[in-house]
Amino acid sequence: MLNMGGPERLDDVHDFLLRLFLDRDLMTLPAQNKLAPFIAKRRTPRIQEQYSRIGGGSPIKKWTAVQGEGMVKLLDRMSPHTAPHKYYIGFRYVHPLTEEAIEEMEKDGVERAIAFTQYPQYSCSTTGSSLNAIYRYYNKKGEKPKMKWSIIDRWPTHPLLIQCFTEHIQKELDLFPPDKRKDVVILFSAHSLPMSVVNRGDPYPQEVGATVQGVMEKLNYSNPYRLVWQSKVGPMSWLGPQTDETIKGLCQRGKKNMLLVPIAFTSDHIETLYELDIEYAQVLANECGVENIRRAESLNGNPLFSKKEVFLDPWCLCLFSVAGSPEAGAGLQKPRMRPCCLSRALTSSTLLYF
Repeated sequence: MLNMGGPERLDDVHDFLLRLFLDRDLMTLPAQNKLAPFIAKRRTPRIQEQYSRIGGGSPIKKWTAVQGEGMVKLLDRMSPHTAPHKYYIGFRYVHPLTEEAIEEMEKDGVERAIAFTQYPQYSCSTTGSSLNAIYRYYNKKGEKPKMKWSIIDRWPTHPLLIQCFTEHIQKELDLFPPDKRKDVVILFSAHSLPMSVVNRGDPYPQEVGATVQGVMEKLNYSNPYRLVWQSKVGPMSWLGPQTDETIKGLCQRGKKNMLLVPIAFTSDHIETLYELDIEYAQVLANECGVENIRRAESLNGNPLFSKKEVFLDPWCLCLFSVAGSPEAGAGLQKPRMRPCCLSRALTSSTLLYF
């Protein structure tokens, strides 16, 4: 189960940031090996303060474990011929790292493995980075995988994913005053990307947009909505409009009832619990004079989601491709991997799966 991860303790924040800023799949900096440690050290106190405001650490690992337990139990029932199933957590920037997960899998004698991204929408800087980490692990060792690998690299419009988001949104809309409910502006907020990444062909913005469209269709376009972007860092040009600027603009136009929806995240973490809940829904909303602002719950422990019914169809396809003929696996995977950015590393890493 591939994800970026998050520091569980305040003492883990520095190493988390250091790994993040050293990741060239995520960002490219001048003299990165020297600049990344400087940035990480400088930002650590500020980020530690943010984590202290949300309980002292990230809940990503907790929710990933909850979802993983539900998933393997369901798979054992639905696909007994490939049971028993076991999940492993592979984070990019905190322990257990992706490389550590692979080592554990090898020690356990795993024969069939599925690299399962926890990012619904594909980006070369997120899912691509995790896939590259797997490739580099084997490339560094100078050997081929002992396991047979398959992948689930994106699932932005799966009907049950759309249903989960829709249920959470409708639940929050019902809590607005009845006379205000139809006027609530739904702000679908996703992590932004530098335009330099977008312009080289990254499909992330389109896939996030596809998720939003699926949700709004399910809601019968009951409310006005916007797709906005958060977590911009530095002076470079980023994908916009930014979430905070949109909140300000709506208030200036008299639109003061809003619902924030973390549309690109499958569990709570710093960007939902601090950025959305505190920076935007509390501090900024008070400054702008927002009347009512709520945030849709993350997918977290939603029974539909944690049981992994959301992924039943693609999981069964991947299990079939691993257990069946090589032609079946190649036919499933190639169309899913090719529409991505022009990363040489990612182009090389795809050879691992085909």
